[in-house]
Amino acid sequence: MKRSFDQIQNSWLYRLSKVIGDVVIISALFLLFCLPVITIGDSVTALYYTVYRKYKKKSDVVTKDFMRALRDNLKNAVIIHIIYIVYSAIVGFNIYFALNGLGGVKLPDWYTVVSFIPVLPIIFTLPFVYPLLARFSNGIKGTFTNSYTLCMINFPKFLLIWLIVLVALVISVCFPPSALVTPVGAMYLTQMITEKAFSKAIAVEKAREEKNDESEVTEDE
Repeated sequence: MKRSFDQIQNSWLYRLSKVIGDVVIISALFLLFCLPVITIGDSVTALYYTVYRKYKKKSDVVTKDFMRALRDNLKNAVIIHIIYIVYSAIVGFNIYFALNGLGGVKLPDWYTVVSFIPVLPIIFTLPFVYPLLARFSNGIKGTFTNSYTLCMINFPKFLLIWLIVLVALVISVCFPPSALVTPVGAMYLTQMITEKAFSKAIAVEKAREEKNDESEVTEDE
């Protein structure tokens, strides 16, 4: 019986079923914890961490990984998400005011273009914010700063993250059952960009520190 069970576990059908099962479980957890809205950022962070653990570190405890990341990053993720919500609401009102006026007050046409400029901080920070939160401890300010820096360093590669997310959203909206697959698929593709960016940034920082240490030794001599 043990031999038969081992054969089943080693079969391609069993492995495929396990892969699909893990993808569905992770995606379902992500969608579930997005429902409170206020925890969307935390859910994205947990999704990134779980996908990272699953496909980079070969972890088989996806539910445990997701819940741990959800708990560990709850405070910072919620605060960051609230910042984005409040800022987006202000930017949205500003754009609406520029396009439609308010109470009979109509702004100059040139301000319509200017009103879209405040959208840039969202575009240039959001792609790396939650991946950074999932992988490193930088604090809220450091997470925003490092996210912006990584977007600048990896321009225009970070735009691919936006494209991946938008395509996943369109597919999920057009075919709702795909929502049990697209979150993991989109995050897996996203990691191909973010993890390379992290490795590159770490290597650059390490080289800088080594250079500084060598300079200090030379000065001491």
